[in-house]
Amino acid sequence: MKSGRISILLAAFALSLTAALQAQEATGKKKLAITKITSTEAVAKRMGAQGVGLSLDSVLQALDSQVYDRVLNTKRFEVLERSDADALAKESAASGEAFAFNKSDYILTIKVDSFNDRMEERKLASLGKTIRARTIELSAVTKITEVATQRAIASTNFKVSKRDSENRSENTSARVGEGSDDLLIQAVGEMAQKIASRAAEVISPARVIGKRDKIVTINRNDQSGVKVGQTWEVFVLGDELVDPDTGDKTREEVLVGKVKINRVTPQNSQAEIVEDTGIDKGAVVRLKDDVEAE
Repeated sequence: MKSGRISILLAAFALSLTAALQAQEATGKKKLAITKITSTEAVAKRMGAQGVGLSLDSVLQALDSQVYDRVLNTKRFEVLERSDADALAKESAASGEAFAFNKSDYILTIKVDSFNDRMEERKLASLGKTIRARTIELSAVTKITEVATQRAIASTNFKVSKRDSENRSENTSARVGEGSDDLLIQAVGEMAQKIASRAAEVISPARVIGKRDKIVTINRNDQSGVKVGQTWEVFVLGDELVDPDTGDKTREEVLVGKVKINRVTPQNSQAEIVEDTGIDKGAVVRLKDDVEAE
């Protein structure tokens, strides 16, 4: 009798432990694989024909490292080794099979579909000066695929444009070397931040993790694109919604307030409550009004 009771207790303990481990796994960081960033053939051919000093390869390499860095520093994902992801992607392409990186939950693929790096020059004879304006335009399509279903859950086209100018006197006879890469770094950095923020928003939306008086804490750090002065809307999740035409399932989001970011740290962000009709822990937070970059 006693041994039977012990067996029942052990079985109950095992079930509770399994449930706890499953819950822990469900709430843990999602595993994300980032494939090698490429460009369309058309962009590569056009860049080669233009003979622009700044090669497309340098843009792709800079974007490759920047995206990895920004995604990793959101602290929302366990980013898997790039070498493994690239090898599996190449192998699946050769065999004609779907790319299923089994160790990951999601796959992030990025393709540059437009790039321009041009220099415009205007001579101001009355002032004896020449104005040179460099413009960099970058466009990329980002796709997030859920490994379990092989379904693309998000596809977004991001565009970034940066312009810089300089004045030269008529006594300047020549320029030595290429122009500064600062403008390129700014464009690539902004693009990488947009991509990382989108991945975090789709896979792991920002949430309220603490509330004290008129201040809430949000699980987004200083590397996630959050800036002091931004206004975010707060939602609580309601019923499951099913689209009758497609069968797609989503969750109802009920607006319960607004908050304004007043502090950003390497761990999280804090915001002052502007409107509150039911803000609580676990509520989803989405950006409403951004602030101008410095």
